This record gives sequence, C-alpha cells and structure tokens, in this order.
Amino acid sequence: MIIRSENTSDIEVITDITKAAFEDRSFSLNTEHFTIQDLRADGALTVSLVAEVDGRIVGYIAFSPVTISDGTKNWYNLGPVAIVPEFQGRRIGTILVNSGLTLLKSMSSEGIVLIGLPAYFSRFGFWSYPQLINDGTPQEVFLAMSLTERIPNGTVDLHKAFKQLSIIEKDAIAEVIIDYAIAGIKVDLEDPAIESLIDKGILSATLDGKVMMHPSALTEYDSYLAQVGQFRATEMSRVHKNPIMAAIKYGSG
Repeated sequence: MIIRSENTSDIEVITDITKAAFEDRSFSLNTEHFTIQDLRADGALTVSLVAEVDGRIVGYIAFSPVTISDGTKNWYNLGPVAIVPEFQGRRIGTILVNSGLTLLKSMSSEGIVLIGLPAYFSRFGFWSYPQLINDGTPQEVFLAMSLTERIPNGTVDLHKAFKQLSIIEKDAIAEVIIDYAIAGIKVDLEDPAIESLIDKGILSATLDGKVMMHPSALTEYDSYLAQVGQFRATEMSRVHKNPIMAAIKYGSG
C-alpha cells in the first residue's frame, strides 16, 4: 500500500470513494464530498492524503485549519476519513491517520481535533476535554490531541466547509424560497428537515405556525441558496409595499 498526497487527477476518484464510504452511514448527511471540495477550493486542505492498493485509490483523509476562541494557533481538524467499503476493516484508516499525524508534527502543528468515537480514536491519543468545545457537537465525541502538552481553553470553529446542508434540507429551503411571502409560509413544523433548519437559525417559527426565512444565516451553509433567498425576500418586500403590484400578485380587487 502507498500513502501519498493527492494529485489533481485524483479529485474525481476522491469524490466517488467518499460518496461510497458514507452512503449507508446513518449518522452522515452525505455531504462529506462537498466538504472536501469546498476545503480544496478555499485552499484549506492542509494535508490531503490518499491510500493506494495496486494502483487503485481506496482511502482518503483530510486535515484542515481551525480557529480557537482563546487565540491558540496551529491546530487542525481531522476529517473526513473515507475508505472504500470493500477495503474497510484492513487498517487502512489507521495507517492514513498515523501518516497524517506524522505530517502535521513535521509542520509544527500544535494539536488536532476531530468529531468521532473515543473507542476508536483513543488509540491515537485523542480524548474529550471539557474546556475545549465545538458548538452543536456532543462533548463526548469532540476529541482532541495536543502535540505540545497544552490543551486550549475555548470554542473551536471548524472551517466553513463543514457547514453543509443535507439534500433534504436543501430541498426544504428551496420550497420555502419558491413559496415565500412577506408574512412567511405555512410548513409542517414537525418535518425533520424544517426542524433542522430552525435549529440552524435559517428558519424561525411564528406564532401562527408559519416560518420566516433568514438568508443571512443561510449564507453560512449555502451562499447560492442564500442569494436566491435574499432576492425572493426582497421581491416580496417590494410587492408588499406597492399596492398595485400586490393587487396583481395576490389577485386583489
């Protein structure tokens, strides 16, 4: 097996194996390949490694920079890690993690965080520390390993590429944008996608059971949908303020 840095010619294969690796994982939103693409586009793939077996890429791992509220520098996030399903269980993930950690140490990294199971990642030296948190992530699965024997004290922000909407969330917000009116629109507030969008602050529920859209919050997750949403909200505001256009739009008179 060969572990090496990604080449431009690997990009499509990395996308394919990442999709395959997470396709049947219940915890996954199936957005990991988009995360990698966005990290790459933003120049934030500090370490990007592939595992080759007999000339075939069967595994991938990424490391990207994080920011910590106490000002600590040179910390990175581990993930995603993707292994082709038929090659899982062959320690390829372990080799990729160790290879990535070795590279980061050589680059004077001070530490690494990740979201994962302690039962697996404790073997590498990752543990949960109460003083180091990531908003929205259960503390027991937000793990860290210091390379300087110092654990920061603060909130960790991952790269914006990790703020991805699932396909069902994108479909739900697209429907909201299409049907949007200045007073909000009626939706099923018990729909898991709507609940998730409310939790993210993209939608907010009103007392009459409608939802209002917040394009500025959507920008953190999908800039294109946010632009479309802002255009729709602006259009509705313009119609609402113009009685003649409102009469045309809503069939009044």
